[in-house]
Amino acid sequence: MKLSLNKIYLGGISLLFILSIIFTSLAIYEEYKDFEHEATNIKKELIKKTKLKLKGEATKIYKIFQQYPYEYKNILQTFYGDLVYIEIRKNNKILFKLSNPPKKYIKYSLKKDTIEIVLLDSYNKIKKVIKQKKELLIHKLIKNILNFLTLSFIIYIFALSGFYLINEFLKDELNKFVKFFKKAYRKHIYMKYSDIKVKEFLNIAFYINKMLKEINAQNKQLKNINLNLEKKVNQKTIRLKKLVKLQENFIQTAIHEINTPLAIILSSLNFLDKNNKNVKRIESAVLMINNIYSDLSFILKYKHKNYPIQLIEIKDILQERIQFFEVIASIKKLKIKTEIENFIVKINKEELIRIIDNNLSNAIKYSIPNSTIIIKAKNHILSFKNTTSEVNNINKFFEPFYQENSNSQGFGLGLYLVSEICKKYNIKVKIENINNDIIFKYHFKDKDENSFN
Repeated sequence: MKLSLNKIYLGGISLLFILSIIFTSLAIYEEYKDFEHEATNIKKELIKKTKLKLKGEATKIYKIFQQYPYEYKNILQTFYGDLVYIEIRKNNKILFKLSNPPKKYIKYSLKKDTIEIVLLDSYNKIKKVIKQKKELLIHKLIKNILNFLTLSFIIYIFALSGFYLINEFLKDELNKFVKFFKKAYRKHIYMKYSDIKVKEFLNIAFYINKMLKEINAQNKQLKNINLNLEKKVNQKTIRLKKLVKLQENFIQTAIHEINTPLAIILSSLNFLDKNNKNVKRIESAVLMINNIYSDLSFILKYKHKNYPIQLIEIKDILQERIQFFEVIASIKKLKIKTEIENFIVKINKEELIRIIDNNLSNAIKYSIPNSTIIIKAKNHILSFKNTTSEVNNINKFFEPFYQENSNSQGFGLGLYLVSEICKKYNIKVKIENINNDIIFKYHFKDKDENSFN
């Protein structure tokens, strides 16, 4: 995010406003704390005075009780009436009560021997005094708050004005640089030092002029270099196009030439004893070459040939391709186990064969000896599972020319082809690695669903 002077200015104003609010709030808070503290002290002081008064009255009552054991009730009723609640106890038994106890009160208790004098004075008496005191304190608090707010507002206005003047001045100075760069973009001109008012900006102007001199000199050199480079690039491009065309022609010719001898070798193998180990090895090698040949042939034709969509029963194709690869698997002492339920897929047959062949070829290539390759087809999901040695990068399996083992045969294009076909038909692909058991899952759409986006 790029900052402009206006944004910095607004940010400064906002920060100043926030600081003003914080300062004012803190000042008001301190005043309020003082107010609360003073109100609490007044309350404590009034309660203390009331208790001292009750203490004196309790002492008097005790003396009356001692001196006039029979007449004290009449004396207390006459003297105190309803002014205060009095309770006299002896051995925790109530001997005398005067008046009704107030709901909220201040209590004082005097104990001497077995006699206890309890006095309860109404809290409402001091509540009125506290209210009067608080009203005076609130008036003082409001006055102080208004003073703080006035002072904060004055400071804020002065600071705001200062920010505005500085911002406008800097904008004016920077606009000089912007206008200069607009002109310098089209013309070879240099900045005038006399136009700069801020001392620190003079250094910037000096280095801008220095940079422009170097840029102008380099532009002249670059124009000459570009002219020469364009000629050389055009020459190289023409040569590369010729080489690419020759390469494509060579590959096409090579594939075409390989086709006939490969077919002869495959047909000749049928006349040899296939129980012979050496014959089996030859057959396996030829079948692998045939699979690589099929991949290369498919790559050359894929972008130029139209592959019509067909409705294909997967079981027949799958069993046919498994039978093709069983010879190669047996040479590596691998078993192929199948769990196949038939379902129909919408795809070109040749493209489906490429998916199956490359997964089988890959599973055979990387499986550890004496292990089992498991192939399942159920609920429109086709999966291939094989056990391999440690695998590092399953996320790279579908990249072109990627090989997990640098000593592996092939070009690393098989799974890349599979990936391109899956993208074309919206086939969902999932790879799992569970304790070096690699599982490739292909979720085909139902034949009634659209195959494309």
